[in-house]
Amino acid sequence: MNYTYYDTPAKSGGGFKAFLENLNTLPLMYFIGLFLAAAATVCICIFILPEAKREKLPKLLQLLQDIFSFKTLLLEKVLRFLYTFATMACVFVGICLLFAFQLHGGELVHWYGLQGIGLIIGGTIGTRIVFEIIMMFILLVKNTIEINQKLKDKE
Repeated sequence: MNYTYYDTPAKSGGGFKAFLENLNTLPLMYFIGLFLAAAATVCICIFILPEAKREKLPKLLQLLQDIFSFKTLLLEKVLRFLYTFATMACVFVGICLLFAFQLHGGELVHWYGLQGIGLIIGGTIGTRIVFEIIMMFILLVKNTIEINQKLKDKE
C-alpha cells in the first residue's frame, strides 16, 4: 500500500493514538503566535504609544515607546553587535583554519592555513569596510533627524 504522511497507520492500530503519533502542531502554534502578536500590538498602540501618556509611563515603557515610534535607532546598536561578532568570527575561524588539514592515505593533501591567514586579514578588513558603509548611512539618517528637530525648535 502507498501511504502519504497523513494517512500512514500508526503502530498502535489507529484511533486517537494514531492521531497523537502523527500530530503536527506547527500551524496551530503559528496561529496562536499571530493572535498574541495582534493582541500585543493593539495594547501597545492604546496604552504605550500615545505621546500624551509618556509622562505617566515607567522608564522601561518610555524606552519601548521610543523604540516603537522610531525616536531611538535600534539598528545602530544591532549593527555594532553584528560587526563585533563578524570580526571575532573571522579572527577565531581563521586561527582554527591555521591548524586544519586534510589527509588522504596518511599523506597531507591540503593545509587550510593560507585560507586562515586570508580570513584573518581580508575578512576583518572587508567586514570593517562593509559595516562602515552601512554606519555612514545610519549616521546620515541620524544627523538628518537632528537637523529636522533643530529646525522645528527654531520655529
